[in-house]
Amino acid sequence: MIRLPEALLTFRLVGIKGRTITGTSTAIAMAATLGLCGAGNTFAATANGRSAACPTAGSIPGIGHSPLFTDNNVALFAGGDYTVDGGAAEAEGLLVVKGQATFAKNPGGIYNVGRVGAGSGILPTAGDVMLAVGGDVAIAKGTTVDVGSGLTAGPRYGGSVQVGGNLDVKGELRTNGGASPARMGAAGALGAYNGFDATMARESASLGALRPTGTSVRAGGTVTFTSTAPSVGSIQVFEITAADLDKASTFLFQKIPAGASVLVNVTGNRAVSISPMSVGFNDDRVDVYTSKNFGEAASRILYNFRETPALTLGGGGNFMGSILAPKANADLTASTNGRLYAGGNVKTHGSGNESHNYPWSGSPAFACKPEGPGQPVPPPTEPAKPGQPTQPGQPTPPRPSAPAGSVPPGQPSAPAGSPGATPSESAPPAPDNGGSLAQTGGSGNATTIVAGAAAVALAGGAALFVIARRRRRV
Repeated sequence: MIRLPEALLTFRLVGIKGRTITGTSTAIAMAATLGLCGAGNTFAATANGRSAACPTAGSIPGIGHSPLFTDNNVALFAGGDYTVDGGAAEAEGLLVVKGQATFAKNPGGIYNVGRVGAGSGILPTAGDVMLAVGGDVAIAKGTTVDVGSGLTAGPRYGGSVQVGGNLDVKGELRTNGGASPARMGAAGALGAYNGFDATMARESASLGALRPTGTSVRAGGTVTFTSTAPSVGSIQVFEITAADLDKASTFLFQKIPAGASVLVNVTGNRAVSISPMSVGFNDDRVDVYTSKNFGEAASRILYNFRETPALTLGGGGNFMGSILAPKANADLTASTNGRLYAGGNVKTHGSGNESHNYPWSGSPAFACKPEGPGQPVPPPTEPAKPGQPTQPGQPTPPRPSAPAGSVPPGQPSAPAGSPGATPSESAPPAPDNGGSLAQTGGSGNATTIVAGAAAVALAGGAALFVIARRRRRV
């Protein structure tokens, strides 16, 4: 059954004490959120159809398919090992792993790195490093790691991989024309990112020392963050204990000034487990893909887990905002939207869960950086012709264009008594300006994106125009 886009539906967000937030999205907002609307003439496009610069305030994209902006800062960092199993799908942006990286999806399938099938469209430069691993990399039989998919417009191609230890490929590694040197040593493979964990610890301590500018109230499964000093500073600071945050599922941010970054300092060394179900930001539910403020909220919120030893994001919902956890191991089945920085091991093993790259606006260390660190990368060779065999560790030819198959992670219907709306189960594809789309990170049986759902929300005149064109072809 085809579900109508949530842009056509009125949603209800239940807050504390039964307070209800209502609102109706518009078709225009939905199109902008899903990447159907272009960025106009506000930037000069690169060869892959995107800006060579970062997005500015007010232009943060929602979830779509097209490459839009360039960000060569670290999007995901694991200070220990990085493990992919289960049905985890994608990691957008630059992924840096100090330990070992293991990709072993069950029962197999594609795991996208760098560029993903549906994400923010904020990507590293084509051909630059998109996966840097200090230790060994293992890709299990039946698993394909696809780096920089669809970035096939020159002068450089795909995404490069740098490995400090051995590169053990029993499945498949696609770099789409990027380089994949191995046995570089940890320092050589990580380069400028080798000390990123020290940057994380320093920033976490500095941010943790900021005084709150608002209140944090837990009631049932809902935490409400309310600014009490909306005119003070560019960062709104909240503080909550790990015990009060643990097991929460609904997060409401109220009275946040326009353009202000949001910092949530989590205190205490207790483990935290969250299964995100709903996020409200200034009376708009922003964790649904049809929210016009999806990208803005994701780029403005950061949770600072300064002493947390273990962080679990369970369920299949959307966690909104960046995560800074310099001492934590992270276990993920939910999707993340923001930077993801963990000082320990990171394991992602959900069902189609994804990590979307939204730089945090509150710190230069975690902001979008259009230029790379100047780390030398072996120049990628011209992509081989389709069908030409390649060996592990060698540039891989770009895949021929294929139908888009990636869908934002499906969300289970909320149980009775929980916030009403659920993230859209399908999203209409945006025009693809960067070559073939990254395929879904699933095992090949993911739901095809239903473009017709978006057409329902378009103006009637546009629909008649399409029909008229089809008649002329007959």
